[in-house]
Amino acid sequence: MKPICFFNSSKSWGGGERWVFESSTRAALEDREVHVVVNTSSVLGDRLASIPNINIHRFPISNLSFMNPVLMMKLVEFYKKNSIASVLFSLPSDVKAGGIAARWAKVKRIVYRRGIALPVRNTALNRWLFKSIITRFICNSEETRRLALKENPELIEPERTTIIYNGFKLDAYDAQSAAPLYERKTGEFVLGNSGRLTRQKGQKLAIDAVKMLVDKGHPVKMLIAGTGELEAELKEHARRIGVEDRVEFLGFVESMRGFYESIDMLVHTALWEGFGYVLVEAMSSRKPVVAFHVSSNPEVIDDEGTGLLAKSEDIDALVGKIERLIASPELQNEYGNNGRKRVVAEFDSERAYQKLMAVLD
Repeated sequence: MKPICFFNSSKSWGGGERWVFESSTRAALEDREVHVVVNTSSVLGDRLASIPNINIHRFPISNLSFMNPVLMMKLVEFYKKNSIASVLFSLPSDVKAGGIAARWAKVKRIVYRRGIALPVRNTALNRWLFKSIITRFICNSEETRRLALKENPELIEPERTTIIYNGFKLDAYDAQSAAPLYERKTGEFVLGNSGRLTRQKGQKLAIDAVKMLVDKGHPVKMLIAGTGELEAELKEHARRIGVEDRVEFLGFVESMRGFYESIDMLVHTALWEGFGYVLVEAMSSRKPVVAFHVSSNPEVIDDEGTGLLAKSEDIDALVGKIERLIASPELQNEYGNNGRKRVVAEFDSERAYQKLMAVLD
């Protein structure tokens, strides 16, 4: 097995960095020579530092690093010195410096994985990178690929693209504490929402849904897991519309399994997604899901099978789907059990890893 390299210069932690962490640590278990390029300041690099068989390399990477000849030569030297056969990028900005340097170093496989469901800008630079630098394009869903190529469907040939859904470590998830985070009141139906408190995740709509359900006489409680820049604004919104006692903000949650054991249903209000990890987490805990029919959600959720999908930003439709499940404990159980089976069949981490290695080897 030839040496492989993961390249991610983000200084902070997010879904892409989680994916690199899990993929690189899994590769290291095979006694494969694994290299990870990170920034000089990097949460990913810090977390990987204690993992055996992973070689961490820190470079001061920025969006304009491809214009720095000294740094570019250092990257070329790095690839050559370590005989890197495959390099995988998870940030578009990294493809410029790291990808070009890899081409100069004659790295055989230069792979770009896209996990964000937004179009690639149709610029001369991007057209050149996709034609002359990138050898393989991985997307984490069909919707991510569709949107990535929206501005230029011919940016890259179909035969050079691969769909690999984000893998989910079910055994590690099951090992988390299942102790509930909330003690429900008698007769209470508990809804859950998880994600960064940002406009993308649409938590304001979740709070509005609680208001509508309360006004209709449903004894609901909403638990919101996550932190973000809208926390104060969302708390004020709940207070303003009179449901502050029906909405509880949990902040950062260490054990997500404990969160899902505290709820009856996940209400996922994201307005767009690359791949919704929280959907898979909920299904792993046998919880039904109600979400908007957007982005990759229909690829993760089996509508009428593991959950229900509502028209995007249609709060009335969303509430109607929630009410349908509240009224049917049988349907809740059926969707929950089907969800767990779907995670095993479609989103198993080992399946995703083997598909990735087929691209890199």
